[in-house]
Amino acid sequence: MRILLVRVAADTRYMSAMYKVVRMEPLSLEYLGAAVKDDHDVKLFDMRLEGGWDELRQLIETYDPQVVGTGGDTCEASACKRVLSTAKSVNRGILTVVGGIHATAMPRDFLHPDIDLVCVNEGVFAFREIIEQLEAGGSFKSIRGIAANEGGIQHLAPPRPMSDLNTLPFPDRSLTADLRDKYGFSLWGKHLALMRYTQGCVGRCDFCPSWAQTDGRYLRRTVESVIAEMKAIKEPYIYFVCEESLLDTKLSLALAKAVEEERIGKRFGMPLRADTIVNKPHVIEAWAAAGLEDTIVGIEQADDQLLLDRDKTTNVRDNIEAMKILKANHVNCTGSMFFRPDFTKEQFERLVAHTVEMEVDCPQYFILTPIPGTKLFDKAKAELVEHNFDLWDFNHAVMPTTLPLVKFYEEYMTAYQTHLHPFVVQFYQRKLAKMTPQEIDEEMDGLLGFREVFGALHEDHEEYAGPAMP
Repeated sequence: MRILLVRVAADTRYMSAMYKVVRMEPLSLEYLGAAVKDDHDVKLFDMRLEGGWDELRQLIETYDPQVVGTGGDTCEASACKRVLSTAKSVNRGILTVVGGIHATAMPRDFLHPDIDLVCVNEGVFAFREIIEQLEAGGSFKSIRGIAANEGGIQHLAPPRPMSDLNTLPFPDRSLTADLRDKYGFSLWGKHLALMRYTQGCVGRCDFCPSWAQTDGRYLRRTVESVIAEMKAIKEPYIYFVCEESLLDTKLSLALAKAVEEERIGKRFGMPLRADTIVNKPHVIEAWAAAGLEDTIVGIEQADDQLLLDRDKTTNVRDNIEAMKILKANHVNCTGSMFFRPDFTKEQFERLVAHTVEMEVDCPQYFILTPIPGTKLFDKAKAELVEHNFDLWDFNHAVMPTTLPLVKFYEEYMTAYQTHLHPFVVQFYQRKLAKMTPQEIDEEMDGLLGFREVFGALHEDHEEYAGPAMP
């Protein structure tokens, strides 16, 4: 059976620019491919790199797949629908399947005449069962963790328990063999691979959907499994796509030790909670020795009450102390900060000043967005003024702003002047100093891409006056 997996690309001006800067390997599709590759012909098409809608249609016509699958974030939902509609327009007999974060949170958003099945939550084994049922001519309704669309009605099956991470196949990175030198993140360079070795978080932040997807559990892989996968990865840099990488102290220390003993020789990046860093400085030290270079930390706010409003269990002191520990271990920090729609000019300025005071190596600012599947979404439903999911990209306000919208966007874009401060410039200098001339050329292309990203946002913000008000 021929199976086509499509890494979608949203059509918006901002996302088109972002794909040139942040272009990670499609790990979730590589997992799906691994689940069925032994018995089927699987092809992966990455629209961010291999072409747009015309090229996708041409591939569907020539490859003639029996199944087309895709998935994405909320801001990519409409593009996912278009992928599957394109498949159906070529051949109504193609089975179309969608999954991902948005599909998990809002399966009914994919109740669409061109979509047959929706995978809810982790879909590796569900997808394998879908292919088995298709071959056998059986019923998809018997598969747990999917929603089947039929005659304008969506039949939602019982939920599928989250899989033991150790039972998942290693991602099939051969599906992206011709593209791997193009994947990366412009802050950290290309030649970067993704890995998952934990899933879930002890936090209950109201803006994050991740902890709910594991029913509040923290899932782990064994050291042996992680090391075996690392040895198969060719890229020199590995980024862990975990919600929080080092919660399990015993596992974290054992893995750091194994990385050194097995001479893995990779550089690493991972997301971390501020309180994990503060409470476990010895774990950070062990991982720095094993090759940890970068982390993303959710700093979020400059005020403890604003952190409590988001159900954060970390505080401003945690953030300050975490930055000190990271700097002492020479680990770069990309700090994530959210501007609330109800911010005043003074609150914008205070958060930016706090970022500068802490000397966050690479500040990343976002607009607080109530993504489906979060507690914040449930709280904010009545306040939403923008229902076009294309704009739910954390860079457009979807709730009313206290400042006039044009002033809100001016403050938002002004915040990025933080990147002109010496400590941020030094971050880029440290990165470039470790690169070969070829890697520097590649990195400069990515850094110049940020200019296009900011330019796209400026144009969006100038043209977009917000949704029509009654």
